[in-house]
Amino acid sequence: MAIGDVMNVRLVYVTPEVDVGVAARQMLDEGVGSVAVCEETRLVGILTERDVLRLFAQGAPDDATKVADVMTTDLITTTADTDILEVARIMGKHHVRHLPVLEGENLLGMVGVREVVDVLAERLWRAQEDDVRSTVHELLGTLRQRTAQRG
Repeated sequence: MAIGDVMNVRLVYVTPEVDVGVAARQMLDEGVGSVAVCEETRLVGILTERDVLRLFAQGAPDDATKVADVMTTDLITTTADTDILEVARIMGKHHVRHLPVLEGENLLGMVGVREVVDVLAERLWRAQEDDVRSTVHELLGTLRQRTAQRG
C-alpha cells in the first residue's frame, strides 16, 4: 500500500516568519504534532513538538523567536507512491514521527507514525494465521494490564 493512500492531506503549515508561540498554538488547536514550514507551496522546514520542547528546555522563547530560528531544515521526506513498509523503515532509521510527503518540491501531505502503525497493525492482523492473532491479542492484553496497574 502506498503512503499516499493513508497520509493526512489536511495540511497544517506556517511560514518561517511566524512566532514559535503562534505555531505551537496552531499545533494545539489543530491537534497535530508538527507543522510544515512553507514558502508558498515549497516545503522549507518542519516544526515539531520536540523542537518546541527543546526550545523551552533551553529557556522560554521571547516574542521575537521565529519558526525559522528553530525549525528542522535537514528534512527527511518521501513521495506518495512509497510503500508504507518503506516509510516505516525510514521513520525508524531517522527517528522521526512526522514525515512530509512531497511531489517535487511541493508538499502534498504529512504522515505521522500513528497512521503508519495503524495501517501496519491492521495489515498484520488480516494477513497472519490464527495463532499469531491470538498471540498478539494476549500481548496487548498483558500491556493493558500493566498500564492499568501503574494507575
